Amino acid sequence: MANHDTPAEDMEKAPNGHMEDTSAAQPEENGIGDTEAEPAEHEHGSDAQGSPTSQETPDLRTPTAASPQLNVPSGQDTPRTADFFEQRMHTSTRSRTDSQSTAATTAAKPSTRSSLVFVVTALETIASSKDARKHKKLGDSTAQALTAIKSEGDPSHINPEVLFGPLQLASEAQTVSVVITALDCIGKLISYSYFSVPSEPQGENTEAPPLIERAIDTICDCFQGEATPVEVQLQIVKSLLAAILNDKIVVHGAGLLKAVRLTYNIFLLSKSSANQQVAQGALTQMVGTVFERVKGRLMVKESRMNLSRSSLINEKPGSEESNRDEVEGSTSGVDGSQANGEGNGDLEEESLEQGSGEPSDKPVDKHTGPKITLQSFENNMSFNDDRIHDNAPTLVTRVKGRASQRAVAGSDASPNLQHDGEGTDEEEEDEIFIRDAYLVFRAMCRLSTKALPVEHALDVKSQGMRSKLLSLHIIHTILHNNITVFVSPYATIRSSSSDEPTTFVQAIKQYLCLSLSRNGASSVHRVFEVSCEIFWLMLKYLRVMLKKEIEVFLKEIYLAILDKRTAAVFQKQYILTILGRLAADPRALVEIYLNYDCDRTALDNMYQRIVEHLSKISSTPISITPIQQQAYQDQHAKQSNHFSDWHTRGTLPPSLSTASMHAAHDTDQGYPPDYAMKQESLEALVEILRSLVNWSQEGIADNTVHLRESESRTSVDDLRESMDNRGGTDSPHIAATDSGTATPIAEDDPSQLEKAKQRKTALTNAVRQFNFKPKRGLKVLLKDGFLKSGSPEDIARFFLDNESIDKKALGEFLGEGDPENIAIMHAFVDLMDFTKTRFVDALRRFLQSFRLPGEAQKIDRFMLKFAERYITGNPNAFANADTAYVLAYSVIMLNTDQHSAKLKGQRRMTPEDFIKNNRGINDNADLPEDYLRGIFDEIAHNEIVLNTERETAANLGMLPQPTGGLAANIGQALSSVGRDLQREAYVQASEEMANKTEQLYKTLLRAQRRAASKMPVSKFIPASSFKHVGPMFEITWMPFLTALSGQAQDTHNLETVKLSMEGLKLAIRIACLFDLENPRQAFVASLSRFTNLYNLSEMKAKNVEALKVLLEVAHNEGNLLKESWRDILTCISQLDRFQLISTGVDERVVPDVLKANTQSKGTPASRKSLAVPNRRRPTSQSSNLHYQADIAEETSSTDMIRGVDRIFTNTANLSGDAIVDFVKALTQVSWQEIQSSGQSDSPRTYSLQKLVEISGYNMTRVRFEWTNIWQILGEHFNQVGCHTNTNVVFFALNSLRQLSMKFMEIEELPGFKFQKDFLKPFEHIISNTTVVNVKDMVLRCLIQMIQARGDNIRSGWRTMFGVFTVAAKEPYETIVSLAFDNITQVYNTKFGVVISQGAFADLIVCLTEFSKNFKFQKKSLQAIELLKSSVPKMLRTPECPLSARAGFIKDSAQGSNIPKQPSRQTQEEQFWFPVLFAFHDVLMTGEDLEVRSRALNYLFETLITYGGDFPQDFWDILWRQLLYPIFMVLKSKSEMTKVLNHEELSVWLSTTMIQALRNMIKLFTHFFESLEYMLDRFLDLLALCICQENDTLARIGSNCLQQLILQNVRKFQPEHWHKIVNAFVELFNRTEASALFSAATSSSYTPNSSTSANGVRNASGSKSPTAEAHVTDLPLTQTPVEEAASENALGINGLPTPRRPSAVISDTSSTTENRMPSPLPKRQTAELEDYRPDDKDLQQAPVVVTAARRRFFNQIITKCVLQLLMIETVQELFTNDSVYEKIPSGELLRLMAVLKKSYQFAKRFNADRDLRTRLFREGFMKQPPNLLKQESGSASVYVSILFRMYHDTSTERAANRAETEAALVPLCEDIVASYIELDEETQQRNIVTWRPVVVTVLDGYTGFPQEEFEKHVEVFAPLVVGLLGTEMAPDVQRAVQALVMRVFECKLGTERVQLMTPIARSPRGSFSGAGAMGQRRGSRGR
Repeated sequence: MANHDTPAEDMEKAPNGHMEDTSAAQPEENGIGDTEAEPAEHEHGSDAQGSPTSQETPDLRTPTAASPQLNVPSGQDTPRTADFFEQRMHTSTRSRTDSQSTAATTAAKPSTRSSLVFVVTALETIASSKDARKHKKLGDSTAQALTAIKSEGDPSHINPEVLFGPLQLASEAQTVSVVITALDCIGKLISYSYFSVPSEPQGENTEAPPLIERAIDTICDCFQGEATPVEVQLQIVKSLLAAILNDKIVVHGAGLLKAVRLTYNIFLLSKSSANQQVAQGALTQMVGTVFERVKGRLMVKESRMNLSRSSLINEKPGSEESNRDEVEGSTSGVDGSQANGEGNGDLEEESLEQGSGEPSDKPVDKHTGPKITLQSFENNMSFNDDRIHDNAPTLVTRVKGRASQRAVAGSDASPNLQHDGEGTDEEEEDEIFIRDAYLVFRAMCRLSTKALPVEHALDVKSQGMRSKLLSLHIIHTILHNNITVFVSPYATIRSSSSDEPTTFVQAIKQYLCLSLSRNGASSVHRVFEVSCEIFWLMLKYLRVMLKKEIEVFLKEIYLAILDKRTAAVFQKQYILTILGRLAADPRALVEIYLNYDCDRTALDNMYQRIVEHLSKISSTPISITPIQQQAYQDQHAKQSNHFSDWHTRGTLPPSLSTASMHAAHDTDQGYPPDYAMKQESLEALVEILRSLVNWSQEGIADNTVHLRESESRTSVDDLRESMDNRGGTDSPHIAATDSGTATPIAEDDPSQLEKAKQRKTALTNAVRQFNFKPKRGLKVLLKDGFLKSGSPEDIARFFLDNESIDKKALGEFLGEGDPENIAIMHAFVDLMDFTKTRFVDALRRFLQSFRLPGEAQKIDRFMLKFAERYITGNPNAFANADTAYVLAYSVIMLNTDQHSAKLKGQRRMTPEDFIKNNRGINDNADLPEDYLRGIFDEIAHNEIVLNTERETAANLGMLPQPTGGLAANIGQALSSVGRDLQREAYVQASEEMANKTEQLYKTLLRAQRRAASKMPVSKFIPASSFKHVGPMFEITWMPFLTALSGQAQDTHNLETVKLSMEGLKLAIRIACLFDLENPRQAFVASLSRFTNLYNLSEMKAKNVEALKVLLEVAHNEGNLLKESWRDILTCISQLDRFQLISTGVDERVVPDVLKANTQSKGTPASRKSLAVPNRRRPTSQSSNLHYQADIAEETSSTDMIRGVDRIFTNTANLSGDAIVDFVKALTQVSWQEIQSSGQSDSPRTYSLQKLVEISGYNMTRVRFEWTNIWQILGEHFNQVGCHTNTNVVFFALNSLRQLSMKFMEIEELPGFKFQKDFLKPFEHIISNTTVVNVKDMVLRCLIQMIQARGDNIRSGWRTMFGVFTVAAKEPYETIVSLAFDNITQVYNTKFGVVISQGAFADLIVCLTEFSKNFKFQKKSLQAIELLKSSVPKMLRTPECPLSARAGFIKDSAQGSNIPKQPSRQTQEEQFWFPVLFAFHDVLMTGEDLEVRSRALNYLFETLITYGGDFPQDFWDILWRQLLYPIFMVLKSKSEMTKVLNHEELSVWLSTTMIQALRNMIKLFTHFFESLEYMLDRFLDLLALCICQENDTLARIGSNCLQQLILQNVRKFQPEHWHKIVNAFVELFNRTEASALFSAATSSSYTPNSSTSANGVRNASGSKSPTAEAHVTDLPLTQTPVEEAASENALGINGLPTPRRPSAVISDTSSTTENRMPSPLPKRQTAELEDYRPDDKDLQQAPVVVTAARRRFFNQIITKCVLQLLMIETVQELFTNDSVYEKIPSGELLRLMAVLKKSYQFAKRFNADRDLRTRLFREGFMKQPPNLLKQESGSASVYVSILFRMYHDTSTERAANRAETEAALVPLCEDIVASYIELDEETQQRNIVTWRPVVVTVLDGYTGFPQEEFEKHVEVFAPLVVGLLGTEMAPDVQRAVQALVMRVFECKLGTERVQLMTPIARSPRGSFSGAGAMGQRRGSRGR
């Protein structure tokens, strides 16, 4: 007998199968159609009746035989079933009360049994057999049954026990046929529900099992292992199937499991392949039926819930949302809670009430306790099913009547759901059905997880392998066909330890995950395949509930396999298949991104990893021949056409009978498998893009846009039914389901998730920075808030918890010697707990957390801390920490010694060496030798190495074959012949992977349990928003690009190219939809490069394909392409070039835009070659370009041409922003074309033409958009129009003209300036070109426009005049004439229009420029005349508002009906100002004297003629902007020298300027009333003139001042006189040469420094110094520095300071001491020797006068001369009778005070002989200077005017006589006294000069009235006496005589006598002789 343990063990561990789309297993397809199972009508689905209720079952673990054996029955006592599922014994007594399974239906109606004819036949057969004769009991019972039937007539009325007895006995018979008959009969009776009636109570034996159960037992007992006859095996299976499929009596619990178990065993143990097949089919069908029933009940339960709820809440029951809400809201008991059992049966609950939303609304930032790994799947259970046993009773018919405790408990399960007891019974029943499903599923999972012995693992036909495969396939089938049971919130089951219902998926997930973790990485092809399929179903349907688990599988198994170099190809291929399916499910993709990539607690960015893996595989270079490619294509097509595989058909698992099992042979498919993987990954990538596009488009437009019309079945198929197009059956049912610890559902809030993702990315980047540069990374981590604080503890905790920290960088960082680093390292170690850990294990764990650096000091610090930490946790381990420290060091040395590759060939340490090294380390005692030897062995056999490094090595396939462990055992078990070492290594890696996955999973479960009560869980976020697609693409676009562009480049296979192109197209679509700039540019650039248009000879069909796609993209994505248009338009330009070349144009004539810059344009060679006419080239060598004719043909096909045209015509539909991008790109390409054409005669202007074309298409756009377009177009035309190639320029101008003509057709409303803008390029071109022809062309274009569209021109006039203005400046007569003639024509015919469009000023500016054209005087004179005539013309033009005011035209008579342009200016500013300014401009800057003087005349003529109407503020503007600026030159010559050179300036000053000044006075006088408020300004202007160095100017200024006063003398009021006197005071102050006193430098002269330095102009610059300035007030020391602070250097104008710095400023460093610089070297600094004596008696060297000093002296002299001029002016003016009469006395006295001050200043200077001598020595003048003329002149004028005032009898003067007298007498006394003292020998000149003044004084006094005369006799009498002592000239004599006469007359009363006759003298005698200074004057020309 075969070893029967085998199957039992096998049933606990099997590979994982996977199956798709299996619709419920129908009986016909169950694989046993060949047997005559008559009752095959069973409606196995029970859909109609069952109703899902949320109940849970106590865990029914089957009591099993202690030794799981199948014994051949040796009698009736043998155990009846070999129990393969559990290792517990059936308890012999069954407690009925606890029976928890049920028949869902009541007993069948009697009519069922009416036709039991077959029973008689069967019984008769048995009766006639020899067995009946042998066994009395059998014979008797058979006979008894037959008798009963005969008497009853119908078998249906007989007690079933009577019939069952003989059949049971017969089944134990020896004869096969009898057994078969009996079994067949039992099976049929069950089918006819015969055993549904409970057995009647038989006295005391009330506890007998139900009949149906005994029937099943009977059937099962017939199987006696492999020895059972084949026919009997078959009949057993048929009868069991009949029992299970019967819907009238539903078999539950133990009976069900028995049937399943036996069928399973028959499958395993039967020798007959056919029977194996039948058993497999039957098993599949049984399991399917169990789940189908649950499904049916769930539907009923759901509708029941909805009814009860909709009666409570008025709510539409149909919508999915309401269902979802309802589940979340009211059944929180069902699904919101979660039960996690520890193994001991306690249950911690976590009640997550979704309504309150507390635990975790934030989906991402929460951490779910320790992470899970595959290992975690081994240890623990999320659902405690200790009491859900496999031996639940088979059948209880009457549930409803019993109010058992269980039922009551059930009624509380979810209080909101039941309203009556009926509901509770239903719940109870549902629970029983669900428990069945649970038991079956659990059993299958357990079977699949059994470990296989090696020989089974390698033999596909072995029982173990078949068992594993069958269990996995059944798991797959269950999941595939009954996913509803797993996702429905109503499918709940109760765990034994609590009455809280747990959802079904929660209950089974522990087994499912364990099964998958054990089989997922299997190296057996079939096991791996079915495991993959199971994983796919989990991913597809259960990802909500199993969020964390799926992540573990992805990371640890599937992506890990893709990472491994050594992984089997079939594994990678299968994983790619699964990823391909995932790629087609948009929702799944988005959810993977949301739940892993955006979740900081996730193990990895799964979506990103998947894309990267696919990209990597797709980009792997593989050499392949075209034949192999073809083979792949055929195979691929075959696969897609007929679905042979079980998982694609989705019905039944493949046959697993021994006959059909074959070891997988690697058949050669004719192409490398890597190539297939490469293609599949490319397809998957494109599919992902398709899905993303679909998802985003569904979101953007609700009507779903599908990129493919015929989709193969993707998971979006049935999406459309539900209202919300995001619902859908294929995606997981998202109710408030739970995963792991119950995954709560979070909201899909894109912005929130985007933030979360950014946060996660920021963390990754910060960690990456740390790994690269730890210190910098740490700063970033702190700055971005990833560390709570900068405390060492927080930093250490982060390092310990964060897996992505590079262990090497961490080791280096922690090992640093800085105090901060050491503190962090200490905190880091302190976070580890080594309590009760072996020393080596503690050290291993310690060294897993970072990589130990190589530096000794660093290692030392680590070991010290480790030892301290270890001893803290294990105080009794060693004598002290030193021991731990030395031992740790020792172990590390040993590890290096044993395992370092660098020590190859050297002697390694032995255990003895190691022991010797560690002598006496334990406080001078030795550690035990065995202990040390143990350490040595452990390290020698198991290197301390970082896990991460080991994994990396394993993935790269670099692990050495390990010597011990699992692989070694496998190796020994196999014969070592022909070993496939690589495969073995891989098998081992798979095993390790499985272990690791299990570890992870167990950790997860443990964590979830621990976390359940206290930690919030990271929620599952269902995808609903399309906005995630953008961020998803943004993180993965690079791998997409690499894969798509790489594949397209490498292959010539058109299919692959088309696929890549589709991928690129989709990628561009996404980048455009979400405006992702970098990816968009990258993909479009990649696509355009791939067209190969820059390398025509290499262009192939695939490049044409790319070109088509590019055009399609341009057409479809136009609105969103932004700057990527440039690549597309460049390609179109290149395409045009190709088309030209292919029509026979020489390629050298059409340069390549992309290679344009390779040849420098300027080389003569290139120019020469371009100059050769194209035609002459011999065609033979016309082109060395070889391109494929068919390609050329296709690029010129009508489709292609249409495609290109469509792009341009379609621009009219682009959005406002998009058209701007398009135009920008097109202008760039156009410029490239033009640049590449160089100086060619036929330059490339394709894009330029297109620009004009698209402008036409877009004519109708709104102005707002056009303005933006034109900004770019205009700029482009500017650029092109100034190109050096005139052909280009002419083309551009012509295009511009056409465009402008089109624009002109559209009427422009007033106030807009679009015309002005679009004509600008003409102005730019004519300004910047040097070619006369181009200028001419510009003008002709405009002239044509004016002729054709003159009436439509509005704001365009302004630009047109701008162009003509530029032309007016040209030095070419043709241009100037053409422009002028045209302007004249416009002036004559369109003047009104120009005015109405606000272009009057521009017209005037234009005429101004013509007037200033120096080269063509005739034109400029014509222009100035035109300007002059514009004034009357303007006033006569109705469009000009001034015309009405001027009275030429009535208001009503309007001009043309063209609407006027609005203006913010006043009418004067609009019309008068331009004309006046034009004259001003010509007058200021015109070069022609004639034109200039006309302009001046016309300016003032116009002002005088029309100025009467000007308002005051307009006069202000004119003064500020026109009149005053004429004289700006006086203020600073630098202003004028910008415009005129020196000679011109002189001419200008002497002609135009003087004339202008006179005109100003004339103007003032003419409009005195209007302008009198400007008197100040006029006076300032004249002062400016007077204070010039130029003598003529100064004199004219003074002359004009006199004119101003004389002409308006009658109009002046007192306030005017005040201003006039102020002006004089100011003039005197400004011309006072106060610098004289400081000009001498010799140290011998020390002036009186106490005098005020501020007497001339008080600091505020006020113009009224005190009237009686005493001598002491006179400034001795006003230095030029202060004057420099005023408007210019001297306070007198004329020296342009910037050019000639004043000597004062340049040389004066000691002005503070009131000394001028000396020519001697100055004392520099203390450091230099400074021994020069200060003795003033030193012999002085002759003085050298520097130019600067000379200038300074000259300025002083000029001031003196100007002061004389002022004195003269005052004398001339105020001796004039009319002026004298009008000026008020007070003002006249104020003026006299100034004269007095001038006199005293001169006198003081003249008296200072010492100073004058020194000035003379220093070269101030040729003779000693004096101010004699100033002294005598000022005195003379002063005296004569005051005497006149004194003698004046008019009332006003008389009133002031006292003041006059007070001012007069002292000075007279002073004058005469000084005169007396003059020395006749030496001062003859002075005497001559003063004599007339003395005469005036004497005469004046003589004329005093009697009284006053007498009053002053005392003063004058002594003076007369003194005079008598001098040598008197006749006139003095006469005056003295008259005075003496008067004195005598007055005092002595003597009579008058005859006096001398007076001598006639000139009235200005006092000025007749030029003074000492006057003589200097003539020599100083300006």
